[in-house]
Amino acid sequence: MQSRGLYVLLGALAGYMLFASFAVLGFAAVVLNLFTPLPSAFVGMRFGSVSGGVTVVITALLVLLMGGQTPALMYLLQFGLPGVALPWLLNRKVAWDRATVFVLWAMVAASLCGLFVVSAVAGQSPIAMAGDLIGKEIALTTATMQEMFAGVDMPADQSQEVRLAVDHMAAFLQKAYPGIAITVSGVMLLGLVFLLSVFARGRYTVPGKAFPEWKAPEPLVWVLIVTGFLVVFVEGLLGIFALNLLVVLLPVYFLQGLAVIDCFLRRKAFSPIIRAISYLLVTLVNPLPMVVTGVGVFDLWADFRKPKEPES
Repeated sequence: MQSRGLYVLLGALAGYMLFASFAVLGFAAVVLNLFTPLPSAFVGMRFGSVSGGVTVVITALLVLLMGGQTPALMYLLQFGLPGVALPWLLNRKVAWDRATVFVLWAMVAASLCGLFVVSAVAGQSPIAMAGDLIGKEIALTTATMQEMFAGVDMPADQSQEVRLAVDHMAAFLQKAYPGIAITVSGVMLLGLVFLLSVFARGRYTVPGKAFPEWKAPEPLVWVLIVTGFLVVFVEGLLGIFALNLLVVLLPVYFLQGLAVIDCFLRRKAFSPIIRAISYLLVTLVNPLPMVVTGVGVFDLWADFRKPKEPES
């Protein structure tokens, strides 16, 4: 019991520090900030969902005392919900991929409900309020990018190209911001599942298929194909909706392509260090991410992980 209480308190303190890192370090702490739900989720997996929930409540109280109501609500929606809901589902033997999808859409639904409540209290249209929030985020991101390149000594033509690239990025964010926000939340949840499996060490189990065997549902590929055609040939609201859906679907097939690569590397008995370097390369080095995504899409028909039968 004392051990459980200690883990709850330490988890709450760690969650608060991870959440507050963004306010202290700014964009330099974006990746660190995404680990915020990990302490409460680990406590929930090891000691049960009630302990994980208590960890979230204490963390939210710390945020409330130190930052106010708005940061506390942001913590609960962005990090508290997955920190409680994901281990609750995993402890009930829901497969990790299904649990991730359930929690992701619960976060989307909770965010929309919060938007409607806040806009109703403020007497403002939800669409107008969402547009204002997105505009502020895009303006902040654009200003940060411009500051990053402002101190770099480069020729005038390259400086002009950088400014155009930042403008194109801002225009893309304006259209695809909802899809990007959902994708970032999904990446956070997948990272959370991965770290929970790493920290398990026999204390608990993460249910579901091993990653090298994982595949997206087969009908989803047809949604991807139709969405791609809509993005190319349709404009207006339908085109924007298709673009956001495409932003959400492409990482799913990147993940499947990564599972194919993981299966190949494990079958060839490469060391964990070589596998880790390979994952970084295919994630960060252009155009390898698109190649991996293509592998994930065509895995439906090619079945790259099927063992080759020996020739007689």
